[in-house]
Amino acid sequence: MFIPKGGAIGIIKKSLRRESGMAIMEMLEQIGFTKGEIKVYLALLELGNTTTGPLIVKSDVARSKVYEILEKLKGKGLATEMTRENIRYFQATSPERIVDYIKAKEKLLEEQELDFAKLLPQLVKMKKTAIENQEVKIYNGIEGLKTLYAEILEQLHHEDEYLAFTFSDTALEEESIQRFFHKFHQKRAAKGVPSRVLVNNRDRLMQKKFDFSDTAFYEIRKSELVLPTGIIIYRDSVITIIWGKMPKAFVVICKDNADRYKNFFDSVWKTAKRLK
Repeated sequence: MFIPKGGAIGIIKKSLRRESGMAIMEMLEQIGFTKGEIKVYLALLELGNTTTGPLIVKSDVARSKVYEILEKLKGKGLATEMTRENIRYFQATSPERIVDYIKAKEKLLEEQELDFAKLLPQLVKMKKTAIENQEVKIYNGIEGLKTLYAEILEQLHHEDEYLAFTFSDTALEEESIQRFFHKFHQKRAAKGVPSRVLVNNRDRLMQKKFDFSDTAFYEIRKSELVLPTGIIIYRDSVITIIWGKMPKAFVVICKDNADRYKNFFDSVWKTAKRLK
């Protein structure tokens, strides 16, 4: 078996130095130094007063990075520079300066904590406002839709408006569902709430099913554009209804969102045509 120079004891010493070096690297990284800064600083400690040539070799840091790292170490008080005969020399300051660096960081963190404590109530208020400004509700099944439309009627006032994009072809196949929406629009009209509805131009069946013009304050138009389906807009709410064996309604309560949908609805409405 081959034993390097120094024998087993030499191997152990080398291993201990390697482990110690790794521990130092890990500790300095935890404190906040980059790997490059650690390599250059440790190399400076070993080399003493040196130029960048030996430093590059010892630290194994690229020449393009060494000067940048040295400036950072100088800024942290861990390196000094002097010029002699137009040659720049660098030297590490005492490792005790790292303790000063840690204390300075602690002091800065304390100051930041105090500053943040002043901002915290404002941030909490912002979060609360965001929650108040946006809320999501989900309604499942026919009974869920009945509950939703009962709530819509409770919330609507004569100064409001009920806007709707057409449903899908299969949405109103059952006569009971058609009667449900017809009854809803009768109650809406009784409250004096106007309603505008957009349907696709080619969807003749849906135009007929959605023509509740026998109720007051109701207007329906058809558009050449391909419209989203199952969208209801009123007050600060936008409702998306997905039909199927188990219908679902997703309600997003958010003024900004509702305003965007209303603007889109109005832009389509201007180019849409009345039903003949």
